[in-house]
Amino acid sequence: MFRIGLTGGIASGKSLVSGFFADEGIVVLDADKIYKNLLKTNKLLYNEIVKTFQLEELDLQQLSEIVFSDEKKLKALNEIAHPYVLRVFDEQLIKLSKTEKLVVLDVPLLFEAKMEPYCDTIICVYAEEEIQIKRLKNRNSISNQEAIKRIESQIPLKEKCEKSDYIIDNSYDIENTRSQFTRILSKIKESIYVN
Repeated sequence: MFRIGLTGGIASGKSLVSGFFADEGIVVLDADKIYKNLLKTNKLLYNEIVKTFQLEELDLQQLSEIVFSDEKKLKALNEIAHPYVLRVFDEQLIKLSKTEKLVVLDVPLLFEAKMEPYCDTIICVYAEEEIQIKRLKNRNSISNQEAIKRIESQIPLKEKCEKSDYIIDNSYDIENTRSQFTRILSKIKESIYVN
Protein backbone atom coordinates (compact mmCIF):
# COMPACT_ATOMS: atom_id res chain seq x y z
CA MET A 1 0.00 0.00 0.00
CA PHE A 2 1.36 3.39 -1.06
CA ARG A 3 0.92 6.19 1.49
CA ILE A 4 0.67 9.84 0.48
CA GLY A 5 1.30 12.36 3.24
CA LEU A 6 -0.76 15.51 2.75
CA THR A 7 0.20 18.58 4.74
CA GLY A 8 0.23 22.35 4.55
CA GLY A 9 -0.10 25.47 6.62
CA ILE A 10 -3.17 26.58 8.52
CA ALA A 11 -5.77 27.89 5.99
CA SER A 12 -3.55 26.99 3.01
CA GLY A 13 -6.25 24.84 1.40
CA LYS A 14 -5.25 21.35 2.52
CA SER A 15 -8.90 20.37 3.12
CA LEU A 16 -9.74 21.33 -0.46
CA VAL A 17 -7.03 19.00 -1.80
CA SER A 18 -8.07 16.31 0.67
CA GLY A 19 -11.55 16.56 -0.85
CA PHE A 20 -10.09 16.05 -4.34
CA PHE A 21 -8.55 12.76 -3.16
CA ALA A 22 -11.88 11.66 -1.66
CA ASP A 23 -13.60 12.53 -4.98
CA GLU A 24 -11.18 10.12 -6.69
CA GLY A 25 -12.33 7.35 -4.33
CA ILE A 26 -9.03 7.35 -2.42
CA VAL A 27 -9.29 6.73 1.33
CA VAL A 28 -8.21 9.76 3.39
CA LEU A 29 -7.19 9.40 7.04
CA ASP A 30 -7.73 12.88 8.49
CA ALA A 31 -5.68 13.59 11.64
CA ASP A 32 -7.91 16.49 12.72
CA LYS A 33 -11.09 14.40 12.43
CA ILE A 34 -9.44 11.53 14.30
CA TYR A 35 -8.35 13.93 17.07
CA LYS A 36 -11.81 15.50 17.40
CA ASN A 37 -13.44 12.06 17.44
CA LEU A 38 -11.00 10.89 20.14
CA LEU A 39 -11.94 13.89 22.31
CA LYS A 40 -15.51 12.54 22.29
CA THR A 41 -14.70 8.84 22.65
CA ASN A 42 -11.44 8.57 24.61
CA LYS A 43 -11.87 9.51 28.28
CA LEU A 44 -8.13 9.17 28.98
CA LEU A 45 -7.22 11.78 26.37
CA TYR A 46 -10.10 14.02 27.40
CA ASN A 47 -9.16 13.90 31.09
CA GLU A 48 -5.45 14.40 30.40
CA ILE A 49 -6.16 17.61 28.43
CA VAL A 50 -8.69 18.95 30.98
CA LYS A 51 -6.25 18.29 33.84
CA THR A 52 -3.17 19.70 32.04
CA PHE A 53 -4.88 22.94 31.07
CA GLN A 54 -6.94 23.22 34.29
CA LEU A 55 -10.28 23.36 32.48
CA GLU A 56 -13.67 22.60 34.02
CA GLU A 57 -14.66 20.87 30.79
CA LEU A 58 -13.23 20.71 27.30
CA ASP A 59 -14.17 23.70 25.16
CA LEU A 60 -12.23 23.65 21.87
CA GLN A 61 -12.57 27.41 21.39
CA GLN A 62 -11.16 28.07 24.85
CA LEU A 63 -8.40 25.48 24.36
CA SER A 64 -7.40 27.13 21.05
CA GLU A 65 -7.11 30.51 22.74
CA ILE A 66 -4.91 29.01 25.48
CA VAL A 67 -2.51 27.08 23.24
CA PHE A 68 -2.17 29.63 20.45
CA SER A 69 -1.14 32.32 22.92
CA ASP A 70 1.63 30.20 24.46
CA GLU A 71 4.11 28.11 22.47
CA LYS A 72 4.90 25.84 25.47
CA LYS A 73 1.22 25.06 25.98
CA LEU A 74 0.76 24.24 22.28
CA LYS A 75 3.76 21.90 22.49
CA ALA A 76 2.26 20.28 25.62
CA LEU A 77 -1.08 19.71 23.85
CA ASN A 78 0.64 18.16 20.84
CA GLU A 79 2.71 15.89 23.08
CA ILE A 80 -0.48 14.67 24.76
CA ALA A 81 -2.57 14.25 21.58
CA HIS A 82 -0.08 12.87 19.02
CA PRO A 83 0.42 9.39 20.57
CA TYR A 84 -3.36 8.83 20.69
CA VAL A 85 -3.79 9.95 17.07
CA LEU A 86 -0.82 7.84 15.91
CA ARG A 87 -2.32 4.76 17.56
CA VAL A 88 -5.50 5.20 15.48
CA PHE A 89 -3.42 5.73 12.32
CA ASP A 90 -1.53 2.50 13.02
CA GLU A 91 -4.76 0.52 13.51
CA GLN A 92 -6.42 2.02 10.41
CA LEU A 93 -3.37 1.48 8.19
CA ILE A 94 -3.18 -2.20 9.15
CA LYS A 95 -6.86 -2.63 8.19
CA LEU A 96 -6.59 -0.62 4.98
CA SER A 97 -3.45 -2.44 3.79
CA LYS A 98 -5.67 -5.45 3.06
CA THR A 99 -7.92 -3.57 0.62
CA GLU A 100 -6.30 -0.32 -0.57
CA LYS A 101 -3.45 0.35 -3.01
CA LEU A 102 -3.30 4.04 -2.16
CA VAL A 103 -4.09 5.91 1.07
CA VAL A 104 -3.78 9.60 1.98
CA LEU A 105 -2.64 10.70 5.44
CA ASP A 106 -4.04 14.20 5.90
CA VAL A 107 -1.86 15.62 8.70
CA PRO A 108 -1.50 19.38 9.21
CA LEU A 109 1.39 18.86 11.65
CA LEU A 110 3.05 16.05 9.69
CA PHE A 111 6.58 17.43 10.15
CA GLU A 112 5.96 18.69 13.68
CA ALA A 113 4.74 15.18 14.65
CA LYS A 114 7.72 13.61 12.82
CA MET A 115 5.42 11.44 10.71
CA GLU A 116 7.59 11.42 7.59
CA PRO A 117 8.39 7.68 8.03
CA TYR A 118 4.67 6.94 7.64
CA CYS A 119 4.68 8.37 4.10
CA ASP A 120 6.01 7.12 0.77
CA THR A 121 5.68 10.62 -0.68
CA ILE A 122 4.60 14.00 0.73
CA ILE A 123 2.48 16.72 -0.84
CA CYS A 124 2.44 20.19 0.71
CA VAL A 125 -0.41 22.61 -0.01
CA TYR A 126 0.91 26.16 -0.15
CA ALA A 127 -0.72 29.59 -0.13
CA GLU A 128 0.73 33.10 0.18
CA GLU A 129 0.69 34.29 3.80
CA GLU A 130 -1.69 37.20 3.14
CA ILE A 131 -4.16 34.69 1.65
CA GLN A 132 -3.80 32.45 4.74
CA ILE A 133 -4.46 35.44 7.02
CA LYS A 134 -7.55 36.47 5.04
CA ARG A 135 -8.98 32.92 5.01
CA LEU A 136 -8.27 32.40 8.72
CA LYS A 137 -9.92 35.68 9.69
CA ASN A 138 -13.03 34.81 7.65
CA ARG A 139 -13.17 31.18 8.75
CA ASN A 140 -12.55 31.65 12.48
CA SER A 141 -13.80 35.24 12.96
CA ILE A 142 -10.49 36.28 14.53
CA SER A 143 -8.32 39.39 14.38
CA ASN A 144 -5.36 39.92 12.03
CA GLN A 145 -3.00 39.57 15.00
CA GLU A 146 -4.62 36.31 16.13
CA ALA A 147 -4.42 34.89 12.58
CA ILE A 148 -0.70 35.72 12.35
CA LYS A 149 -0.10 34.13 15.78
CA ARG A 150 -1.73 30.88 14.62
CA ILE A 151 0.25 30.82 11.37
CA GLU A 152 3.48 31.41 13.28
CA SER A 153 2.70 28.54 15.68
CA GLN A 154 3.53 26.08 12.87
CA ILE A 155 6.75 25.33 11.00
CA PRO A 156 6.99 28.02 8.26
CA LEU A 157 5.12 26.90 5.14
CA LYS A 158 8.16 27.48 2.90
CA GLU A 159 10.14 25.07 5.09
CA LYS A 160 7.35 22.46 4.81
CA CYS A 161 7.48 22.88 1.02
CA GLU A 162 11.25 22.29 0.99
CA LYS A 163 10.77 19.02 2.92
CA SER A 164 7.99 17.78 0.59
CA ASP A 165 8.17 15.86 -2.69
CA TYR A 166 5.34 17.81 -4.37
CA ILE A 167 3.87 21.28 -3.86
CA ILE A 168 0.37 22.40 -4.77
CA ASP A 169 0.15 26.20 -4.85
CA ASN A 170 -3.38 27.09 -3.75
CA SER A 171 -2.92 30.88 -4.04
CA TYR A 172 -5.12 31.04 -7.14
CA ASP A 173 -8.53 29.66 -8.13
CA ILE A 174 -9.89 26.16 -7.53
CA GLU A 175 -9.45 25.12 -11.18
CA ASN A 176 -5.74 25.94 -10.98
CA THR A 177 -5.38 23.94 -7.76
CA ARG A 178 -7.32 21.01 -9.24
CA SER A 179 -5.14 20.84 -12.35
CA GLN A 180 -1.96 20.76 -10.21
CA PHE A 181 -3.56 18.00 -8.12
CA THR A 182 -4.53 15.95 -11.21
CA ARG A 183 -1.00 16.20 -12.63
CA ILE A 184 0.63 15.14 -9.34
CA LEU A 185 -1.80 12.27 -8.74
CA SER A 186 -1.19 10.82 -12.20
CA LYS A 187 2.59 11.04 -11.64
CA ILE A 188 2.22 9.20 -8.31
CA LYS A 189 -0.04 6.53 -9.83
CA GLU A 190 2.42 6.08 -12.70
CA SER A 191 5.31 5.52 -10.27
CA ILE A 192 3.30 3.01 -8.20
CA TYR A 193 2.03 0.94 -11.11
CA VAL A 194 5.34 0.98 -12.97
CA ASN A 195 7.29 -0.38 -9.96
